[in-house]
Amino acid sequence: MKKILSVSIILSVLCCAVAASAVDLASLDKVSVLMTKEKVLSILGAPDEQMTLANGLKVDVYYVDSAFPLTNSGCIFNDQGILMGQSFVFQGHETGSIMERLKTSGFVQKQIESASKFFEGHDDDTGRPLVAVVSEGGEMTTITTFEKDFFEAQKRN
Repeated sequence: MKKILSVSIILSVLCCAVAASAVDLASLDKVSVLMTKEKVLSILGAPDEQMTLANGLKVDVYYVDSAFPLTNSGCIFNDQGILMGQSFVFQGHETGSIMERLKTSGFVQKQIESASKFFEGHDDDTGRPLVAVVSEGGEMTTITTFEKDFFEAQKRN
């Protein structure tokens, strides 16, 4: 679980800049877990930044300038180039509104001893089970959705 939380924290710290070429909300909505990197690139285009995390996880960072308070999104790929998670970074304290939206979308909060909030639900496009982690740091709120089996495997490691 510490690895999952560190992914969110790293994305929050890394995703503070705004760039001229940004993706839009409609494009981000077309992306879902278990897509290939090639499919994600065909939807979102080239990322604004790239980084590698522990266990070979690759993160493509995209700036968003048309959906404030959403400022950035990160696509988290495994070493086979499959999208295992997607982060959304918001400026400000958005935990309450994000939690309400998750609950409205059928996600259920899980009681886990952590500063972050954990939810389980299903992708609205594919029906696949997801885990959502909501966390705040400074003036940023991050929600990261993970493919559930991937999340559980990462917790065990």
